[in-house]
Amino acid sequence: MPTSTPDNPPPTTLQAALSYAELGWSVLPGAVWKGGHFADPATEQPVTSPCLRPIEEATTDAELVAEWWSTPGLHEPNVFTVTGPEVGAFAVADSLVMALADDPWFSKLPTPVLAFPNMPIAYLLVRPPLPSVLLSDEARVMEAGMPMPLPPSALETTPVTWLVTPEQAGNRLMPGDVLAGLVQSFEKRKSA
Repeated sequence: MPTSTPDNPPPTTLQAALSYAELGWSVLPGAVWKGGHFADPATEQPVTSPCLRPIEEATTDAELVAEWWSTPGLHEPNVFTVTGPEVGAFAVADSLVMALADDPWFSKLPTPVLAFPNMPIAYLLVRPPLPSVLLSDEARVMEAGMPMPLPPSALETTPVTWLVTPEQAGNRLMPGDVLAGLVQSFEKRKSA
């Protein structure tokens, strides 16, 4: 996923969707947040789901991705992946995210981390399988079938950003059980 620099503008949602699909992450076009509700990016008419296609249609097919994100309209669709066989996620409190970022094991094997500015939680993307139970006050496993917005998506004026980009993570996902082990080790240290 190309990153933005002063000489390199942020990627379009089409470029981003194609990059994620190339990583093997199934993607779907997403609604935009407008006036306090999800809206169709082409018309700004309210929709009932953040995903504009059924989650079962999430794909890595470049032709279909190009077709979905080339529809003319008032806005570009957001980019969503769906948790499942290719991508899993942990919702983690900011304090634990900072502790994990300082862990030497995490720095050797980082994983992409999503955030929404001014929200006290981040999402660590991992490679399934994931534990069914995680005993933690500061982290939880996101269930399969959960749509996750990916940069450069935004919820009205709040952008979805990377704290750790896929590139910084070597374009790979940390195994879910490894992250669960790191979370459990922090929980044990905290309670000791």
